This record gives sequence, structure tokens and C-alpha cells, in this order.
Amino acid sequence: LASAAPAAAASDAVPSAIAAYVHYLGLIVVVGALVTERVLLKPDMDDDAFDLLAAADIAYGVAGTLILASGYFRVTQYGKGWEFYAHEPIFWVKMTLFAVVGAASFFPTIKIIQHAVAKKNAEDVGETIPPPSASLVARMASIVNAELLAVASIPLTAALMARGVAYADWLPWQAGAFPVVAALGGFGYKYVFEALAWEDEPSQA
Repeated sequence: LASAAPAAAASDAVPSAIAAYVHYLGLIVVVGALVTERVLLKPDMDDDAFDLLAAADIAYGVAGTLILASGYFRVTQYGKGWEFYAHEPIFWVKMTLFAVVGAASFFPTIKIIQHAVAKKNAEDVGETIPPPSASLVARMASIVNAELLAVASIPLTAALMARGVAYADWLPWQAGAFPVVAALGGFGYKYVFEALAWEDEPSQA
């Protein structure tokens, strides 16, 4: 009987540690992917650089999904539990930052997919297409810069919320979730519309 509690704690500790590991690993990959994208975003990028850019964007998307999935389990199954996080305003600030980062990524991802499809279609008929224009590269770079800034703020919010800073028992979770939904929907629409409406300029020879 004396060993029952430690055994139960140990059984929860392993999946909790795995969820935390996946969460942190995902954040590291997200930062690495964004830095890679930022370094590669140049007006004169060649096909190899673009292919690496596309691979980094895929890694970014997979890592972001891992962060979201592991974060769900950390909030609902492990750690302090949903009842704590639901009333922690800084948790919702963190989620809003995550929503902004995710929504902002729609623009680069859409433009990368469009260019990759055009590149593949051109290659199929033995032709080539120019690299993304300087104006498009500049726009993508500015968005990636903003994403990096937001991602750099997330660990601070995580550290503060874990210590219960600003905890408000009276705060309904709906009030905290509203900015998250608004940021994802508002910025998501903005960046998707901008990407689809963008008219690329021909690169100068």
C-alpha cells in the first residue's frame, strides 16, 4: 500500500514527460524552421534554396501540429490541469500568440505552395520560371520576422503562467478563449486573402 501512490505517480510521469518532450522539441523545430526560412528568403534564390525553403515550411507545419497536440494533453491530462489553465489569463495570452503565429504562416505557406506547383508544371514541359519577386520575398521575410518575435515571447508567457502569475479564479474560459479565436480567424482571413490576391512582379533579369 505504501508504494501504491509512488507507482501511480510514476505511471503518469512517463507520458507526462513524453508530452513535455514533444512540446519542447516542436518549439525547437519551429524556431529552426523559421530561422532557416528567414536565411533563405532572398530575391535571387535558386531552385535548391527554394526546395529547402519548402522543406523548412513543411517541418514548421509538422512541428506546429506536434506543439498543439502535445499542448492539449499537457493542459487536459497532465500538469496543473484544465481548471487551472482555464482561469490563467497568461495562458490565454500564450494561446493568442500561438494563434497569431499560426495565422501569419498562412501567407508564406500559400505562396510557397503556389510557386512549387508552378515550378513543377514548368519542369514537366521543360521550362523554368523566375524566382519569387523581390517584393514578395520582402513581404514573406517581414512576416517570418514577426513570427520569430511572437515565438520568442511564448516561453516567457509559459514561465509566468506555470507560476500562477495573474491567476484569476473569476475569469471564465470563454473570455480567455475569445481573443484566441478572434486572432486566428481575423489574421487567418487577412493573410489567406492577401496571399491569394497577391500579384507577383516579374523578376528582373
